[in-house]
Amino acid sequence: QLQTIGQVGGLGQGERIYGVRFLGDVGYVVTFRQMDPLYTVDLSDPTAPRVVGELKIPGYSAYLHPVGDGLLLGIGQDATDTGQALGTQIALFDVSDAANPRQLAKRTLDGAQAEAESNHHAFTFDPEESLGILPVSAPEAQGDSTQMFGGALAFTVDRQAGIEPRGRIEHPMGDQIRRAIVLGGTIYTLSEAGVEATDATTLRMSDWAPFA
Repeated sequence: QLQTIGQVGGLGQGERIYGVRFLGDVGYVVTFRQMDPLYTVDLSDPTAPRVVGELKIPGYSAYLHPVGDGLLLGIGQDATDTGQALGTQIALFDVSDAANPRQLAKRTLDGAQAEAESNHHAFTFDPEESLGILPVSAPEAQGDSTQMFGGALAFTVDRQAGIEPRGRIEHPMGDQIRRAIVLGGTIYTLSEAGVEATDATTLRMSDWAPFA
């Protein structure tokens, strides 16, 4: 049987919980309707959890990923002050002081969507290189028309430099990249069309294996 031994309430009243992450004795909770409160919750006493910090910013993070050195990366949507989604947002938070969480940097891709918002397997982070790989779908202007980019964004994370774009990864036929992994200096990305090997330093394709 599951029995309640403690609880904490009053988080984002009238809002919806979009993301939760537990790291040691601290929990991080994101709620959203118009603004994005990021709450830090002290869980050291399971019978009496308590909110110790709060940060209110536009938009929301649907997935939270630890990136070391008291840093937390959020993947979600940027939004207006009235709650209208604007596009994929990557946000870097300093949570080294649980009572005073701070946003250090953010990047927004207008009109984009990222599967990582609903499935964390769609985001990859290599801690050795502080390298993030995020598959996205985004509209792009091509002359007088608009086409969809279905590749992946590569970026590095640093407390001082923030979020630094490294480049983009695309498959030969433009198919939507779904997953990525970094192994031995090579980024392997997967779409329904095949698997691509990309040099993690230059972001140049080194090999392509189409599915028969």
